[in-house]
Amino acid sequence: MGGIGCGFSIAAAIFAVIGLIPGLGWVNWFTTLPLSILAIALGIIGLLSSRNRTPAASALVFGFVLFFWAIFRLLIGGGIL
Repeated sequence: MGGIGCGFSIAAAIFAVIGLIPGLGWVNWFTTLPLSILAIALGIIGLLSSRNRTPAASALVFGFVLFFWAIFRLLIGGGIL
């Protein structure tokens, strides 16, 4: 589960970079936030169920960072930009 969470984190990071472009902040609502929440959930499941906890921990940390980055970016742009 941790590896899949890392994949979702990477996808969320790609969309977060796209969401930095002025006028495309709405991308954070539809891609970055849901993908980061999935990465956090899969990271928690991976931490609780697997022996190799490194990918799960990185998915969890990176998911939280991306989640708060997307929230910060949405606050700056008024939720749209």
